[in-house]
Formats: sequence, structure tokens, C-alpha cells
Amino acid sequence: MKKNRKRLTPAPPASAAAVPATAAPAPSRNAFPWRRHLLILLGLWFVALLVYSNSFQAALTYDNGVVIRDDPRVQSLTSANVRQIFNEEYWYPTNSTGLFRPLTTLSYLFNYAVLGNAANPAGYHWVNFALHATGIALVYFLGLLLLEDIWWATLLAALWSVHPLLTESVTNMVGRADQLAGLGVLGGLLCHIRASQAAGRAKLTWLAGLAVSAAIGVFSKESGVVIVAAMLCYDVTFGKFKPWRPRLAGYIAVAAPLGIFFFLRARLLDHIAMPVTPFVDNPIVDAPLVAGLLTAIKVIGMYVWLFVWPLRLSCDYSYNQIPLFRGSFDWEDIAALLSLALCLAAAFLAIRAWRRGQSLACFAIAFFFAALAPTANVLIPIGSIMAERWMYLPSLGLALGVIMGLQALERRLPGVPRTALFAVAGVLCLAWGVRTYLRNFDWRDDQTLWESAERVAPGSFRPYSMLANLLATARRPSLDRAVWEAERSAAILDRLSDQQSLARPFGVQGMCYRAKGDSLSDPAQRRDWYRKALAVLQRGQRIDVAARDDLNRVSMAHGKGAYLGGLGTLYLELGHVQRLLGLSQDALQTLNYGRQVLTNPEFSTEESEVYRALGDPDRPAVALLEGMFIDPRSQRLADALIQFYRHTVPLTCAVVNKGGHFSFNPECPLVHGHICQAAQNVAATYRDFGKMDKAIATTQAAISGYGCSSSLFQ
Repeated sequence: MKKNRKRLTPAPPASAAAVPATAAPAPSRNAFPWRRHLLILLGLWFVALLVYSNSFQAALTYDNGVVIRDDPRVQSLTSANVRQIFNEEYWYPTNSTGLFRPLTTLSYLFNYAVLGNAANPAGYHWVNFALHATGIALVYFLGLLLLEDIWWATLLAALWSVHPLLTESVTNMVGRADQLAGLGVLGGLLCHIRASQAAGRAKLTWLAGLAVSAAIGVFSKESGVVIVAAMLCYDVTFGKFKPWRPRLAGYIAVAAPLGIFFFLRARLLDHIAMPVTPFVDNPIVDAPLVAGLLTAIKVIGMYVWLFVWPLRLSCDYSYNQIPLFRGSFDWEDIAALLSLALCLAAAFLAIRAWRRGQSLACFAIAFFFAALAPTANVLIPIGSIMAERWMYLPSLGLALGVIMGLQALERRLPGVPRTALFAVAGVLCLAWGVRTYLRNFDWRDDQTLWESAERVAPGSFRPYSMLANLLATARRPSLDRAVWEAERSAAILDRLSDQQSLARPFGVQGMCYRAKGDSLSDPAQRRDWYRKALAVLQRGQRIDVAARDDLNRVSMAHGKGAYLGGLGTLYLELGHVQRLLGLSQDALQTLNYGRQVLTNPEFSTEESEVYRALGDPDRPAVALLEGMFIDPRSQRLADALIQFYRHTVPLTCAVVNKGGHFSFNPECPLVHGHICQAAQNVAATYRDFGKMDKAIATTQAAISGYGCSSSLFQ
């Protein structure tokens, strides 16, 4: 059967006979009418919309609540917030990771404040899908350049767009960083190819597009730097026999945005604590060189297998789902060696393809490894050992491999019509699309997500801990199951030292034990559960202190000062349990430290209860007022303060009644003294924690707003 292949350019002249036929020549402007391109793209977008149609109801699951709901920078469109986005890290204000992704954060600001989506997830999903639709178009046009055939390019875009590995980047809102970085790389590569084939004003236009694409990629996620590697992959493969001078301008064009990015990121790292990757998130960070390298290579093999057979997908692969290479030659070690053999075979095939002028095969392999390199843990260990969203861009190289396999069948089976091959590919697209559709249901809410992760990654500690927290804090808590989940998570971590472990799961376990005790009516049984909670919370405290000391050791080794960090919620829970057990002085000490780590008004509530148990007449009110200086909008603290005054000093001027509405009276001498004492304590806490701007603001509010003496704050 005659092939329906249309070239993008005329055949090269005889003088160019030395150029391999696989080299991608300049596309003809009129090779395909734009109407046909548009119809094909509309079809691809429609298929993708069907596949992701059930993703728009997914909640703010996983880390989405932290980077969207809990980030004050995205909640209003102000110049101050925009400046702060470019001057603070991505996970502000909760973690110190050293990640700098201002464009991704700006996109959340666009959703939250400009579009008015706030915490409504539907708008974020539509933006994510629009970005994915843009990626589909870029893959399609890149396929036209690489494959020189409109139908193979269409099939490439279809296979890539519906693959289940991309779900974590599209359905998961935090995956937007990977989408934007991928779009920057794909768009930049297209602009680089066209710029190398153009001249004059057209060349300048393509170079400008390349610079903008590079900026989009790298300012969205650090992995956007692979734009340079992607350009090299194309130039070394398809431009093997072409002069380099026309292409050098492309590398100059990306230098400016990359330089600006690295300058701003270096400035960011100067004023934050040095990021330290927990062992439980990526065991490779503390592994011996060979063991770590072979484990990282095993993960590459796992990615390839998930592309081929994406049946078991998980949002989490933390300790101990992917054991380190131990040299015991069990199945995990055999898998690492098989992955090493696969990588070596791929490298061999790429070199052979390059020597034989098989540009497409060489490019596909090189592009896969180049796109995966920033997150592969081979060169530099990063924050996690594995994440499916990192395959958003590398999966394109594997999709090209599928296309090349079908093309090889077409060449070796000349009697088989192309429509049959496309039918096989269509079945593959259907299977992958159905799997993606089903995978979207896992992202419906936190419980469905972590239950799916627990089934797929039973060796990982985090799904058990996350489920325990959800079940214990639900409107109708399932405390027995929550306790089981928490104990299962702790059992995985029990084998680790305090320096390698993580405090949060033990904080969750202690909270579950305390909640179980709260649910019991027998005082003896209740106290037994509180003692169990105290033991695991104190272990969590030891782990937290070890992590703080490790952070300070690394920071001081880099010429930075010490940081008073830690898991604030752990100290809040520990102080609560210590109060319930009558350990009042321990509780006050714990709560005081915790409030320095996390300025949460809940610490003031707990501290007030401790002082009430001790019979102190003034400090309960002072503690509540401290919380109100930290969070002036807290009506719950104000109500608790009013109830305290009405109960303890009912016949004084502390509370006024205006038409049945009670409020505390700041002009009453008793209340005024409490207010000034609370302001003094909060300002001192802020100063001790290095938050001088908040200390000054508290001082000014106390002096100008309540008439407190300035001598209290000297």
C-alpha cells in the first residue's frame, strides 16, 4: 500500500546528498493548511477533555492546600505580594526547601485573586487543563518537525496526552510546576529549531520566543534548565552535518533568563536556612555512593515500567517503598541491576543510532535521559526519591519510542496497511485513556488519594500517617482505625535512628492516642492512653530536636546562623497531653518553645488552660490576649477571654454588655494591664525569633492603640 507520507520541505539538492535522510529540514510554510492543523488539535483536545472530564471535581488534595490555601501571598493581588513571591521560596511560609518557582506561585495568585477561585478547586483544574492542552499542541508541532508526517505527529500527541503517568501533573494542582516547566522546554525547543532555519527579522522573532520560553520554564520549576540540554540533543542528532554558527544565537538567547534566575535564586538562598532533605523522603541522600547510584538507576527502570504498564500508580514513594541497594541480590537488587542493563543498552543504541544517522532514535533516547536528569538523583540527590509528576516531560521520549516501534513494523511488514497499525495505536490510546480516567478518581479527596497510595505503596510510611490524621480529625472520627494506621506508619520508621527519622508521624500517632483517650469515660483507661501519647510525642520531640540540630549544623557550615525551627504542631499536641496528665510546668515549657516555632494562637489557648489549672488569677487572660495579638481576627480567643472574665471577675468593669452583646473592656484597668503584659510577651517572643518587623508592629499597636507604656518594650 502506498504510504500517505507528506514531507514538510522539498527534497534536499544533490549537493546535500551527504546529509542523512532522517535530518529534519526546514518545514515548508504551506506544507499543511492551518485549518487541518486546527481540526486535528481540536480533536486531540476533545479526547484529552474526555479523559480528564472527571478531574475537575477533585479537591485541594495532597500538598495543594499548603501552596494555595495556606500561602498568604496568593490571596490578594498587591505589589507587596508580588514582590514577596519573587523574594521568598516556593513553600513559603511553612518549609525551608530552597525551591524558587515564582511563576508557578503567580499562576496560583491569578487563580485565587484575579479569577476569584479562592479555595474552589474547579478553576485551578481548568487552568491546569488549559496548560495541558497547550502542551498537546506543542508536542504535535514538534512531532511534525521530527517525524515529517502529520498522522504520526497526531498519534504522538495523542499517546502522550492521555498517558496515566501525566495524571499527577494535570489533575494534581501542584503538578502545574511540572506542566509550566515542560511547556517552557517544548516551546523553547520549537523556537530554537525554527530560529536555526530562519534569517533576519524572522530569526529575531523566534529567538525572542526562545528566551521567553526559557524564562517560563526555569521560573516555573528548576528543572526548566533542561531547555539547554534539549537544544543540544536536537543539534547533535538532527544537526550532525550542519554548521553550528546559525544555532549559537539560540544558546545566547537562553543565557539571559537563566542568568537572571540563578541570580535571584542565589539571593533567596542567602536569607533562608540551608535546605536539608529528610532521609525518609529520599534515602539516597545518606546512602553510600554505589548503593545510592544503583538505587537511583532502579527508579529510572521503574519509570519506564510504569510507562509501559501504568496499572499501579501512587502519589507517594517515601521510605521504605523503594529500598536501597544492599548487595544481597534479592528482587530489589535484581531490579536495580536490570535497570542498569536497560540504561546501558539505551546508551549503546543511542550511540549506534547517532553513528548510523538515525537521528530520531538517538534524539528520543537522549531527550528522555536529559529531561529526567534534574530529578533522577543520579548527579545530585534531591528532595524525593521518586514522583510520577516528574515524568511529564521525559515521557515524550518514551512516546517517541512507541512511534518508532510502529514505524519499524510498517517497514518490516509492508503488506500490513497503515490503518491497522493506527488501529493498534488507537487501542493503546484507549487503554491508557481509560486508566487515566480511573486514576482521576483517586484524586477526588485526601482519603481516596491516600487509600490508593496505601494499596499501591504499602512499604511507604506516609500514606498510613496521612490517613491516621484524616481519620482522627474527621467530623465523625474512626479512632480505632486511625490508631492502627498511625502505628503502622511508626512501625516502618522504628528501625531508623532519630537523625534519620521524621517527627510528624509520631506527632500524628500521639494525637490519635490522645483522641482515643478523650473518647473514653473511664479515667484510668483515659490516663493510660494519655501516657502512651506522651511517650510517642516525646520521641517525636527528640527526632525534631535532632533535625533542628542537623539543620543548624549545615547552615553554620555554610556561614549562616542558627535557626529556631521545628514542627510546631508537635509541641502543641505535647503541651496538650502534658496538661491533661497534670504536668503543668512541662506543658508551659513545651508551649513556650512551640509558640516560638509556630506563631499559632492555639498555643495561647492551651497556655491559658494550664494557668487556670494552676489557679493563677491573671495569666490565663494574658495568655489569651497574647493569642489575639498574634491573630487579631480570632473570635474564638475573644469569646474565651470574655467567658474567663465573666467567670472570674463578674462584678468588675472587665466585660461590658451592650444590648445583650458582651465584649471585654480595654479601658478597664485590669484588662488594660493584661493587654500591655500580653503585648510585651509577644513582642519579646518575636524578637527572640528574629521577626523584628512583627515585634515593632506589636509594640506600636500596644503603645498607640492601647496606651501602654513604652518602657515595657525597652
